[in-house]
Amino acid sequence: MRRFRSVVLSIVALGLFACKAGNLQQQSEAGPWPSPEGAAARLTAAEYAELGPLEQFHVANKLAGALYKGVPATQFFDWNAGVDGLSVTAGGENFVNKTAEQLGQSLKSPTAYVERYKARYTFNDTRRATAVPLAAIFEYPLSRDQFNAWSAYTLANTILFSPAEEIDSASYADVHNVYNGLLKALNDNATIREIAFAHMVSEANWRRFRSPEDNTREMIEIYLGLFDRDEDVPRAAIACKNWYITDDAGGYELQRDILEENRVPQKVLDQWVTTCEDFFRLVATHPLLVPRVTTVLVDQFFPKYSAEQRAALVQSIMATQPERFQDVFAAILLSREYLLNNERPQSLEETLFNVAGRLQWTPRANFFNALTNPDPGAVATLHNMKQPSMSLKLGRWKDQPMDSLSFAHFHRAVREQVLIDERVDPFNKDDGGWNSDIVAPADFLSKKDFIQYLFISVLSRKPNDQELTTLTTLTKDAKPRGVAMITFDYFSRLPELYFQTAH
Repeated sequence: MRRFRSVVLSIVALGLFACKAGNLQQQSEAGPWPSPEGAAARLTAAEYAELGPLEQFHVANKLAGALYKGVPATQFFDWNAGVDGLSVTAGGENFVNKTAEQLGQSLKSPTAYVERYKARYTFNDTRRATAVPLAAIFEYPLSRDQFNAWSAYTLANTILFSPAEEIDSASYADVHNVYNGLLKALNDNATIREIAFAHMVSEANWRRFRSPEDNTREMIEIYLGLFDRDEDVPRAAIACKNWYITDDAGGYELQRDILEENRVPQKVLDQWVTTCEDFFRLVATHPLLVPRVTTVLVDQFFPKYSAEQRAALVQSIMATQPERFQDVFAAILLSREYLLNNERPQSLEETLFNVAGRLQWTPRANFFNALTNPDPGAVATLHNMKQPSMSLKLGRWKDQPMDSLSFAHFHRAVREQVLIDERVDPFNKDDGGWNSDIVAPADFLSKKDFIQYLFISVLSRKPNDQELTTLTTLTKDAKPRGVAMITFDYFSRLPELYFQTAH
């Protein structure tokens, strides 16, 4: 473990898990969120209030972590009565419902946060398309703006909208266009059907699936979940026969030859279509489209559930008649099932940014650029974790890759870049790390209580007797920052840090 560095200046707590009321528009432009009944029923304020303080903190961070945020324990609990007398402050009361409200409220000055990340971070000009979205999601406080940016990023990492940057006919320009197209549509409150249609007719979609036969088959399978309609593909391909990708000009471009447009109606999915636009419109308006995309997203967030359990969640959400992707995401994340019972491996973004928010951590200027570096020789990158951003042809896997090498990079990123990295100079954007204010409670807590405070802050639990005894012994001569470093280093080795657990 590297030598502990002294603090030059403390930094102001960022409070990444919440917005002050003054930063948000008072009206809710995208609410209210649906309240499903049955399997996806929403966690109520009363149910949340019945949980103990540590359980509430765990649930709050489970929700915040899914959105790439974290809740600092110093802002959630009143520590005046010590570890044994924990009570939740106003910041932690009714957290789930407060967060739901924030996700529907627009920031008054979103451009201020854009200017902030542009000034704070450095990006590779060629591949900034993969790094900038993460920087924006990180900088935005919880709000409609942040929720839409997160939703666009999440969708672009699924089979539904992946730009497939890894294949030879796609590029970072497609990543940029797909992500920004999704973000604009979400900001404009476009429906699921409108967004799906716009993507299907886009050049980026055709660069992923290049021939009429391949493209039409994939649209039927991806957006409708119909894998047994082989007889429809040749007829759909005839309708799209004048759409194709060519690289004659040195780049893969979508061509639409009007003179070659099909004139003979074709029966596809029991409906008549003539042109390629007809086919895409048929898919976008098909009764199976919204249930299918809801299924894809439920599978993404509940990969360990049985097929029957996931089907029940989809049915519950569909009963609310969701029209927008935000409706589906909100129904999933605010559900009792997700917040109390769901267990699964977390993505790098969920773990790292949740811990970062808990510790009021600041990224180095090059952090997002380095994290999204596709170079195999780079260290602790999303590519080396097998979680590349908006790159895989069929989107990220539902389960996070946990093979030894992938997880070694995952562990290294969380440990070295967040947990054992304290920020020394807050005026130097090339210096990052956790806020030294995280150790402030050491001024009034005993050594054992301070260690318990660190456990609560990062893991949402108290240490067991063996952990407390061993760490107290190991840190007997250490100052508070040294205690934090040793304890955080231990946390990096715990499986629970990388897994979403039930409360």
